[in-house]
Amino acid sequence: MTPRHAYIQTNDLSLSYYEWGHKDDPVILLVHATGMHGLIWSECIQALPSGFRIIALDIRGHGLSKYEGHLLDWSLMGDDVKFAIEALDLNNIIGVGHSMGGHALLQACLDMQNRFQRLVLIDPVIFSPERYATVLDFEIGAPEDNPISRRRNQFDRWQDLEDAFKDRLPFSRWMPETFKKYCEYGVKKSGDGVSLACNPVTEASVYMGHCSVDLSGRLGELDLPVTVMRARQAEPMQNGRIDFSASPTWTELAAKIPNGKDVFLPEFSHFIPMEDPKLTAEYIMEIR
Repeated sequence: MTPRHAYIQTNDLSLSYYEWGHKDDPVILLVHATGMHGLIWSECIQALPSGFRIIALDIRGHGLSKYEGHLLDWSLMGDDVKFAIEALDLNNIIGVGHSMGGHALLQACLDMQNRFQRLVLIDPVIFSPERYATVLDFEIGAPEDNPISRRRNQFDRWQDLEDAFKDRLPFSRWMPETFKKYCEYGVKKSGDGVSLACNPVTEASVYMGHCSVDLSGRLGELDLPVTVMRARQAEPMQNGRIDFSASPTWTELAAKIPNGKDVFLPEFSHFIPMEDPKLTAEYIMEIR
């Protein structure tokens, strides 16, 4: 099933998105994690039944979305989701967000709840209130000086990215086709080769800003069903470094949402949709 690709334009932003299905079908809106892109959902989408209009965004600074700058302020990602909903006139939405995408989706839902039917938040980066009151060394300074910004950025071909990381955690746990999509569509032309579509400085700024928008005080406003899928638990910071395979989600998140449902999946790492797209689709369709 080949998607249609298009952009939503503003004066300072060109937001990329992929679309499957027909405009009159019920809407599923997919929002990806940091460093990823809309086509990372491809295998999950294949496992969904037909009859849905599916929209997968490229958040600014990711995929084919055109944006230059830091993403230290997570309200920018929430603005992207709200902008797409308004521009495409989406209603009765089943919203699905992974990691940073879960936070961005929740921002949008809190501000335009009448547009949503329900939410599926997959290991969202939503912390306890106490965590938002804490500043870690990792979050201080310029993104250009953060260790994540030194991630390798240049490759001759996207296949070299695949070869470099396919046997390393967390990627070695992913479905091979999902990992291939991550590599093939997660780069852009750069000189004689390719570079990461989400460049390492931008990626570093996202992680450094993960406490910039605290939604914990607004959870009681939600008046729709919300499923929170959580992976294995661990401290999100170890010796000043993020454990990318551990769940960052507040364990009480679903309990603080009036119609929240907690789904604890300790057999998975943080990358649930990449490790089991079919299971993810089943939770989206509420058949689990």
